[in-house]
Amino acid sequence: MPDTVIDSYKDQMERLAGSLPGWDSARAHAFDRLKNVGLPTTRSEDWRYSDIKSLRKVAFDPMQAPEATPDVPAALSDVAARLVFINGQYQEDLSDLGDLWQAASVRPLANHLMANTDRVTELNQGGDGVNLLNTALMRDGFVLSIPAGVEIDDPVEILHISSGANNAAAHIRHLVEMGEGASATVLERFVGDDSSYWVNSFLQARVTEGATLNHIRLQEEGPNATHTATAVVSVGAGGNYHATNISLGGLLSRFEARVRLLVDEANATVDGVALAGTGESHDMLVHVDHRMPNTTSDQIFRTVADARGKSSFQGKVTVAVGAQQVNADQSFKALLLDRTAEANAKPELEIFADDVKCSHGATVGELDDKALFYLTSRGIDPTTARQMLVEAFTDDAFDRTGSESLAEAIRSRVANWMLGHTVKEKVADD
Repeated sequence: MPDTVIDSYKDQMERLAGSLPGWDSARAHAFDRLKNVGLPTTRSEDWRYSDIKSLRKVAFDPMQAPEATPDVPAALSDVAARLVFINGQYQEDLSDLGDLWQAASVRPLANHLMANTDRVTELNQGGDGVNLLNTALMRDGFVLSIPAGVEIDDPVEILHISSGANNAAAHIRHLVEMGEGASATVLERFVGDDSSYWVNSFLQARVTEGATLNHIRLQEEGPNATHTATAVVSVGAGGNYHATNISLGGLLSRFEARVRLLVDEANATVDGVALAGTGESHDMLVHVDHRMPNTTSDQIFRTVADARGKSSFQGKVTVAVGAQQVNADQSFKALLLDRTAEANAKPELEIFADDVKCSHGATVGELDDKALFYLTSRGIDPTTARQMLVEAFTDDAFDRTGSESLAEAIRSRVANWMLGHTVKEKVADD
């Protein structure tokens, strides 16, 4: 990165001194590493499909409060609590903790670190330059701790709104801790206007014995936004981590999930849907690490790309030495709505045990002309027919959201996306 960029980020880091108790040393260490490695390039295998050269050339200023409070969209479903962030800063007056505070601990990251200074070292500092920059520049975030045996029925929604933030960035960090046998659904939702901003999000979760965490991410950033996100999750004995990532907005977006299955009977399902409009690029990367025997994982990813849109999936499963009786599956399918669309797939298995059942598959294709003909021959108009086929194509990636109302709200967004893209152009050609 140019010296001007390094100097700008160093100045931003120094101005954050003391803002998060006990974190200054971690900031400095991460920044020193960042100076050595820089932000990732396409020469890095994990970033081969995500070209963030625009982020390397110019330093993004920290997001500031907008001149006027933006509209806050309605919740997608009934929620147990709603945490609202505007331009990376928590908005207490727009948030609603409901009755969640009676059942769980919900507090800002700064308060958590102040009360638990010995746990600063537990926060993941990240491996690549994007994560390191998050570590060096993060200002705000929340810690959600669900006690043992507590079940939260409705989702906890964390809403991020970006407004009037040209050439500015928000580096956000959340921590989720699930006690033994606890269960909860966390919905991260990202929306924004048409300014050119960057949201760099990091979520760290610990799912202990017998606990279940449903993690849903709905990315609906503005058309000029860059969105990078990382989830680092560890799962204990009999624990379950279910993730569903939906990428619908942004000029460039990337979601990376790194899941470690640490004890027997740990389970992870990581699913995703990406709809890439004209000129958009959506990249999803998953690495599930089976450290112990009798662990299971499953991945279902579906992508749709319009004219000059690009979708990419990199899925890796690692089975450690001695991790017998592992069951792991990957499924990736891409649908291209135009001959100029692009889909990339890199499924990967790295197995160091001999008694395992692991599989992966990847397919790329266009809408089935026979299926279209079948539907239109029965009186369904071409627009609706194509919409029905795309909805059916993506639907199996929504089956494990843990909330039918959320799944239906997401399905409606897939339908709305279809109405605004290639469908209209192709109908005109019919």
